Amino acid sequence: MRGNTLFKCLYPDKCAACNEIIEENKALCDYCRVFIDADRAKNICVSCGAQKDACRCKFREYRFKGITAVYKNEGLAKKIYYAYKLGKREDLARFLAQKVTQCVKSDFKDLEFDALCYVPTSIKSRLKNGFDHNRTIASMIAENLAIECLHGALKVKPFKRPQHKSSFRQRLENIKGKYYTKNRIDKKRVLLFDDIVTTGSTLDEAAKELMFAGVQEVYCVSILTTSIKRK
Repeated sequence: MRGNTLFKCLYPDKCAACNEIIEENKALCDYCRVFIDADRAKNICVSCGAQKDACRCKFREYRFKGITAVYKNEGLAKKIYYAYKLGKREDLARFLAQKVTQCVKSDFKDLEFDALCYVPTSIKSRLKNGFDHNRTIASMIAENLAIECLHGALKVKPFKRPQHKSSFRQRLENIKGKYYTKNRIDKKRVLLFDDIVTTGSTLDEAAKELMFAGVQEVYCVSILTTSIKRK
């Protein structure tokens, strides 16, 4: 106990956004906890996941039935998420999972989900970050929603080009055939989670595979939503 107290004195918990010292087991200081809501993604198009002023529906159709996201990929929300993913702040997972849970209950309030699935993280990404960022948060979301988490239901093949470094058209080509399933998934409605939605191509491809495996309907949710120019 004394050793733990000494450790906390030397290395106190700090706010993921502003680095101020905070109470134990808190992800953010009270100030940042209030102002992160300024980054909430509003007026989301439930068909493509972009904010309505950047809607992508006129360019393509998606196989998932609906999609939503918690925050815009900017400001405090972006900083906090990358502190979790790249800074290995796994203590932020519970905070982010709770925000996703609230978003699902609000935007999909009339829907009941049989299970939650998540877009698998590549081996290269897991080695680089030191943990599976999607699996960690997905497990907590499923726990919050009291539904089954389908670990390992989706598999991923290696990418030749990272998605975040690709153009709109490159993302569409890069993602084709990258996800697959090995077993049948007899579920009526599945919630599919990914950390960031940009073009929607990743979630669409993953949703397609889940439906091939037997899922009747797929709805999607992400922590961050962003958009890129079509090239």
